[in-house]
Amino acid sequence: MPRSDCSPLSPVRCLAFDFGAGSGRAMLGRLDGHGLALAEVHRFDTATVIDDDQICWDLDALYRGLERGLRAAQALGPIDAIGIDSWGVDFGLVDTEGRVLAPPLHYRNGHGSRGVARGVLSLNDMHRRTGAQKLELNTVFQLVDLLARRPERIAAADRLLLMADLFAAHLTGRCTNEYTLATTTGLFDTVRGEWHYELIDELGLPRRLFRPVVAPGEICGVLRPALRAAGGDATPVVAVGAHDTASAVAGLDLADDEAFLILGSWSLLGVETDTPTRDARTLALGFGDEGGVCGTHRLITNINGLYLVQTLRDAWRRRHGTYPDFSEITAAARAARSLGLPASMRIDPTDRRFFSPADMMSAIDDFFADRGRGQPESLGEYALAIYRGLADQIAVGVQRLEHDFGRHIAAIHVSGGGSQDALLCECIVEATGKPLRHGAVEASAYGNVLMQLIGLGVVDDLRAARALLGAAPLREQA
Repeated sequence: MPRSDCSPLSPVRCLAFDFGAGSGRAMLGRLDGHGLALAEVHRFDTATVIDDDQICWDLDALYRGLERGLRAAQALGPIDAIGIDSWGVDFGLVDTEGRVLAPPLHYRNGHGSRGVARGVLSLNDMHRRTGAQKLELNTVFQLVDLLARRPERIAAADRLLLMADLFAAHLTGRCTNEYTLATTTGLFDTVRGEWHYELIDELGLPRRLFRPVVAPGEICGVLRPALRAAGGDATPVVAVGAHDTASAVAGLDLADDEAFLILGSWSLLGVETDTPTRDARTLALGFGDEGGVCGTHRLITNINGLYLVQTLRDAWRRRHGTYPDFSEITAAARAARSLGLPASMRIDPTDRRFFSPADMMSAIDDFFADRGRGQPESLGEYALAIYRGLADQIAVGVQRLEHDFGRHIAAIHVSGGGSQDALLCECIVEATGKPLRHGAVEASAYGNVLMQLIGLGVVDDLRAARALLGAAPLREQA
């Protein structure tokens, strides 16, 4: 459904929904003769519920946030397109009527780890066959555990939809699977560009759950009548880089010698490539291949991220009765560093105890006790131990990109909420020895909008779309 009136004098308005593990955002993009602008129209928490003794996503609350964001944008005028991105790996199972059979499980439940422990598929074999990162939270291991615990749910399901797929289905009434999200599952062969049906068969999963994927830039449906503005048209919903990392990288004007670093709940480090990378190096070093937009790929590794700081806040409140904001935590960490906190005061974010701790402060205490080191005492010392540990792991990843994959990294192009944390950025520069170039904090929303513009036919390709970023008023300059 390309637009024919796409001259610079004819504004194009695209609504980007960007769902993160902590919050969802409705961002309205506008392209006109002055360039590309982006404004937030609604923000909401991504809530959870308990179902079957498991932490699950509150799908009804997420749908409400989606609809409120849509109404807020519609109140500002006509919308030319809508796109949705979200975190990967988590999913819902739907029946033939499109009804979700149970609340989508949360990746931090530990059911993925249980799936690995069942021994039917190893992390190494999954990576060799699909290219996905060796992560226990991958969809495939969640499904292995679900098939063992609740086989009736798998039997009743007609298809599997990942999170952004679920949200798109809610808006359009049509079920589709988007390509970049599919590549996070550990069930999609990124070299062949299709579901790995042989692996699916071996695991005893029905093939019907996994349908052909739509590519970023394709129209996957139109807004269903109940959600249209009064007198409004059937707004197209464009399949963007529905994995938020794919959208974030699309929303950065990356140079060939730059790595990207998305600092959110996870720290996502890698480089953009033209072809998939899947070999002995990725297997040994914890990297994976994920599909990107417009034929690109990402050689990428996941590192624990600002989830650690968020859970530190929660632990501090339970222990001390106060709930510090992020600026207070950063200031406290900076003060601790100025006092000469020993270099040994740093955590290893890859330690399993930091994946989903009941109490982050206790997890850090245990970590240092196991190593016979002095433990943190103040909020700033706990926070600085996290910052240093994150920076160390990012430095390891950069070193591997250069020394093992032969990529010259002149700078790190950083975005996401953590890019606003000056102390964290200083720690990263100190650990990596690389300068940081700051892109938009809301890079995922920008990348989402850019792919909508491509889907509408307003711009021709990713290069032309990224050229619009230089005029984006909300873009942070280095």
